[in-house]
Order: sequence, then C-alpha cells, then structure tokens
Amino acid sequence: MGALSSLYHLSRLRKRLYWPVERIEALRREKLRELLRYCYDRIPYYREQFRRIGAEPEDFRSPEDLVKFPILDKETLRDRAEDLLDPNADRSGWIKYRSSGSTGIPLELWYTPQERLRMGFTVTRELIYNGLKPWYRLVNITEPRHSAPKNRWYHRLGVMNEQFLSVYEKSSLNLARLKEIKPDLLIGFPSVLLLIGSELSADRTIGWRPKLLFTLAEVLTPEYREALTRQWGAEPIDLYGANEVGHIAFQCSKRGGYHINLDSLHVELMAGGEPVAAGERGEVVVTNFDLRVMPILRYRVGDVARRIAGVCPCGCRFPMLDQIAGRSDGFIIGADGTLFSALEVSLLLKPIYGLAQYRLIQEERGKILVEWVATKDDRSPENEIRRRLHERLGEETAIETRRVVEIPREKSGKIRTVISKLSHPYWRERGN
Repeated sequence: MGALSSLYHLSRLRKRLYWPVERIEALRREKLRELLRYCYDRIPYYREQFRRIGAEPEDFRSPEDLVKFPILDKETLRDRAEDLLDPNADRSGWIKYRSSGSTGIPLELWYTPQERLRMGFTVTRELIYNGLKPWYRLVNITEPRHSAPKNRWYHRLGVMNEQFLSVYEKSSLNLARLKEIKPDLLIGFPSVLLLIGSELSADRTIGWRPKLLFTLAEVLTPEYREALTRQWGAEPIDLYGANEVGHIAFQCSKRGGYHINLDSLHVELMAGGEPVAAGERGEVVVTNFDLRVMPILRYRVGDVARRIAGVCPCGCRFPMLDQIAGRSDGFIIGADGTLFSALEVSLLLKPIYGLAQYRLIQEERGKILVEWVATKDDRSPENEIRRRLHERLGEETAIETRRVVEIPREKSGKIRTVISKLSHPYWRERGN
C-alpha cells in the first residue's frame, strides 16, 4: 500500500473514533454477519460449535448476542489450531506467528499479510490520535521478529518511518542508539523502558527526551508510570492488546481509561459464564471482526478489566476499560544484581518446541526455577530452556527445571508466567 492510500485509510480509521453510536453499531453488525457466515461455511471448529448449540449464523443479530456462543480458550486454540483454519484455502502466502505472551502457553497463529497490515494500521491510529506526526522519528523497542523493514520510498524520505531496537540488547547499548537517533516517539515494554531509563537518569550529558512515550505488553502500574515519567520527562500512554486478536484498547492524552477499538473488536467482560454488572471486573473475552485466516470468536484473553461509564472528554466516542490486570510484569534479578525484564526473559522460551506451558519462579537472586508441561512431542526441552536462559542471564545463574502435570491458575483464571518473590526494585526505590 502506497503513502497516499495509507494516509487515506488512516484518515478513515481516525474518523471512526468520532462516529455516532448508531453508525458504529451498524458497522459492527455488518462485520459480525459476514464473519459468522464465513466461519460457518469454512472453519470446521466453528461449524462444530454452531451445531453443538443448535444455532445458525443468522441467529446472532448483534455482537451482544455472541454471549450465547461458546468461549474459545488458549488450550483449545493451541490443540485445535488446524480446525480453526479453512482446509481448502491456499496457504502459500500465509504468515505463521508463534505467540505465548504472558500466558506461558505457546500458540501458532496464522495471518495473511493484509491482516497484519490492518492490525498495524490500528496501532498507527492509536499513535496518531495521541500526537504522532508523519515527520517524527519513531523507535520501537521490541522482539527482533517484530522488526519489519521500512523500505518504501516515503520511509527513505523520513515520513512515517520507524526504527527498531531489541528487548534482548543490553540497556546501555540501547541507550547509546537512542542518543544517536533522538526519537520523538518511543514505544516499548514498561520494564524495559525502566531499565534503559535508569541508565538515562545516570547520564547527565544527555539533553534529549522523547516528546511521546508509549508502553504496551505489560501492566503499567502507578509506580511504573511515576518512575517512567521521572526518567523520560514524558508521562507514558499505555496501549492494550494481545497477539491473538490485535490491539484491544488504548489510552488517550487524558489517561482516564482505555478506549476499546470498537470498529474491529467486540469486548465482553465475563464472570462465571455471565456478563458482569456495570462497574464490576470480569474476564476479558474478545471477538475480532476482521480476521479470516484464523478467525477468533469469543477468545478468553486471560486478563481482567472493568468497563467505564460515560464519554471521555478527549472526544473519542469509543467506550472505555480500566483496571486491566493479568499481563506479565516485573523483573528477574541476575546473580550479580543485574535486572532483566520478566516479560523479556519469559519470551525467550516461547519458540521452544516441546513446551505446552511454562512458568518461571524466582525466590532468591541468581536462581530460577522453570516449571514446564510437556506437549505430545517426545523431545525434552530442558537443555534448550537452560541454554536460552544462561545465554541471557549468564552462566552463573542457577537454572532448575521441573516437569509438572499442570501449572495452576490464579484466582482470576490467569496463568502467571513469571513469579518473583524478591523485593520489587522500583517500589523499594520509592520507599515501599
């Protein structure tokens, strides 16, 4: 897609933020109708679910009617991935994406390039709405596999360009690159930005600070927000998403909640199989209207949140969530006291085959216990677990592995990938 068509599409997406409720609901009903008919005709798993409850696509007249459809959990998405794909589709152009995020349940997801592009436009809309200008220098500190090359002609002119740094790189080296680039907009995991920010605070020679700071992938706690604002000179704006369904919601400049991307998703908050009452917290269940290669209907993300009543003074008409909790956050402490982002460390294990689930537990500095559940594959992942963690944390870090039958869930239903029983370094810094 060229620069002009991209800008036109982004302009259309941004206008939707201000649409009247009636217009956005009409769009959602149309998208739902097309999605359900597609799933019934082409996707074996969903056709089975329709028959199981004795329903037809036409029985669901609005997104709210989806409460009658079965919920899809991570284990089912993992174990029945093939049944969630069209068996007659041409797969030659599909993109495979391996994900586990903060859940410790590795998943294989499939998309077309157009679907990934559409997801990217949703993120770009969030950034533009919060102040991104076409000429801004943008740096994304992320996993290397997310580092898409920017080779179009308008990128070479410095328009809508983005550079990538790795979450696996040392904080000092990432800071050195940031000093060279001097980005106007910086985006990354809260824990990774905190580690780099500590280096930044200690360097009195740096006059640069980003105009905009965005966080994602982990819970942005009040303590993290305060520390990041102090370090970077910009209060972070948080984005909320999941690899399986794309970006779910985003903060605006008011930072009073998270606007749900209502034009591409339907978000439910559930407890005990029923929608929660207004103002109560519930499990986040998401339907993506736009995915076709691997459609996602009523997917239990694994987080909990609360819906906010009223209209945000920023002008966006999309409803809001707050009190989002459940995503992996915190730090692992190495044998020499070095801090590592907990999410960064857990992501190292994501590509390992043979892992159905995993969890890292730290009770003392320099020692990690990895509990893991096996897949049906006979290969043991233990040597690869140790190799990857030693490579990142250092050979002096003691790595113990323990095979278990299952990993228990929290009361919320969430599986925590990283549990640290050590004092929190940034809370301690503030006297907590």
